[in-house]
Amino acid sequence: MRRWLTACCLILAVVPAVATTPATSSSSGTYALALLQQISKAHPELLSATISAAAPKSTSVVVVASTGQTARGTPADAADIAAAHDHTTTKVDASGTRVDVDLPLHDVSGDTVGALRLTYAYHHGANVTDVSQSATRIRDWLQRRISHAGNLFDPDPYDTDAPQAFTYAQQLVDELIEAHPEIEILAIHATPPDSDYNIIAGSNIGRLGKKADNDDMRCVFTGKPNLEVNSTGKRFESEMQLHDRSGQLIGAVGIVVAYKKGDDQQALFNHATQIRTELEKRIPDSDSLFRSVAASSAQDSRR
Repeated sequence: MRRWLTACCLILAVVPAVATTPATSSSSGTYALALLQQISKAHPELLSATISAAAPKSTSVVVVASTGQTARGTPADAADIAAAHDHTTTKVDASGTRVDVDLPLHDVSGDTVGALRLTYAYHHGANVTDVSQSATRIRDWLQRRISHAGNLFDPDPYDTDAPQAFTYAQQLVDELIEAHPEIEILAIHATPPDSDYNIIAGSNIGRLGKKADNDDMRCVFTGKPNLEVNSTGKRFESEMQLHDRSGQLIGAVGIVVAYKKGDDQQALFNHATQIRTELEKRIPDSDSLFRSVAASSAQDSRR
């Protein structure tokens, strides 16, 4: 406990210099690519998958990531741009062997952030409707894992020093957002074994390994929750201290739900507190959050 409290003090002192610095290795991919790799693994029937979006402060729609031959940064084609403007198309190519489904891609609040193209093998007489429905399920799975358009461009891994294996913390996040569809964003903050820094240990929007900022650590250190409506007015976040099931303080958890003007913020906070309690019952200790586990099918986009 003494080491952990010392770490809290250290982070509060130095966080402005380190908290928001992501990995910059030339070998880093994007969060969009990490998402596509997950769905490709879960859906071997996919020939390729591509996400196109406009980078922050840009109006040009470009390829953010692709499992096919399209290079990152390539300008999006007409179908992708149309999909980014909420127009879905399903088209069999000239050879009659492939079918492309272009769909609008949304964030957790339902706002359109870009386009998703999924390419499937095709044979004459195949049911294109089945393909379209499969693509829609995959798109909806992705929606639960995108905070905003800029999130797609985040580096992955976010911090090369962070644990890269699928962890128990991430398993808990995946299972909780499945059990609670009202959760838009869930992030677990904890300190890895043999580390002095509190990081995002699990989340449904990537950024694993991102160091805690001053607001995060103030919540952890003082116990005062961070409650706020985001800049769009569409989300309400409750960030609270997080304990293990024995009551030991181990970090913080942020829970974000949909919000509209006039909603009862106290009721939203109370509900988030109930979810926090549910989560704490499943945490033996802080170290367990970083234990490597078999990836369940993050990939339940099959349903």
